[in-house]
Amino acid sequence: MIGVVVRGAALTSIYLLVLTSVAWGDVLVGAVIGLGLALALRPRRPSRGLRDSLALTLAIAEALARTAVETVIGSWRVVRFCLGARSSPGFVEVQREDRNRHELAFWGLLTGAAPDEVVVDVDPARGVMLVHMVDADDAEHVRERHRLGQERWRHRVVR
Repeated sequence: MIGVVVRGAALTSIYLLVLTSVAWGDVLVGAVIGLGLALALRPRRPSRGLRDSLALTLAIAEALARTAVETVIGSWRVVRFCLGARSSPGFVEVQREDRNRHELAFWGLLTGAAPDEVVVDVDPARGVMLVHMVDADDAEHVRERHRLGQERWRHRVVR
């Protein structure tokens, strides 16, 4: 029940941010909509234990922090590229490994957040994911970075 209230409060906060209003009527409508959605969409399976919930929260925080860092680094690479610095744009193939379709979608979403990387294709026959990079000079480093991200937190966030 606490999870439903927390999700309802989060949805209410988003509603109020979109409205840019904290008028009592807006708060009331947001709370009704947020709690209603949280109740309607609550998980039907048994909830995770405290230890699993904490591990999931830490993995999500790590994923968001790493994505923010990659976005800053990627923005810097794009700025350098636009100002004429030496770079070699190109494609890099990253091994799909054992990622399921949910992990692939999460990977594509986070990878696309960085402005210097664009997910182009996933080839299930060859077991590779194709990424276009502003600077694909060190393809092995890119593959290693994606592999480490998968090992460290992606498969803990998405199952």
